[in-house]
Amino acid sequence: MTRFVLRRLGVGLFTLWVVATLTFSFLRVIPGGPFDKERVLPPEIQANIEAKYHLDKPLLTQYGIYLRALAGGDLGPSFKYLGRSVNDILRESLP
Repeated sequence: MTRFVLRRLGVGLFTLWVVATLTFSFLRVIPGGPFDKERVLPPEIQANIEAKYHLDKPLLTQYGIYLRALAGGDLGPSFKYLGRSVNDILRESLP
């Protein structure tokens, strides 16, 4: 029974890793971004935004930061509702 549970847990973790990796990859491959629909930003402000969200770091480093945040349960800030995190929005929405 223990072997069955461990195998199912391993398959579940592997599935979560695949979904997280695909999500990260799609977000990097698909053109556009959360700040592209707004007006054109000056280069220094664009650089500050990229630094804040770690977009100025190498892709592998971004992936590590992403996985570390997901493992800790941090889904990041909401781009639609300024000043709120996705965790807060989900906490309010779920019963």
